[in-house]
Amino acid sequence: MLWLFAQIWVWLIVALALGVLAGWLFWARPLRRRVAELEATRGQAPPARTAA
Repeated sequence: MLWLFAQIWVWLIVALALGVLAGWLFWARPLRRRVAELEATRGQAPPARTAA
């Protein structure tokens, strides 16, 4: 029965890793590209924020 518990955890970890990868590919990468485009059209990078 321990093998079933271990197998379920392995599949859960694999599913989590695939979900993180898919989220990065379909959400974060295009967003970074869009930010880079906007900064290029603006002509300068935004000023660095300082802690208040």
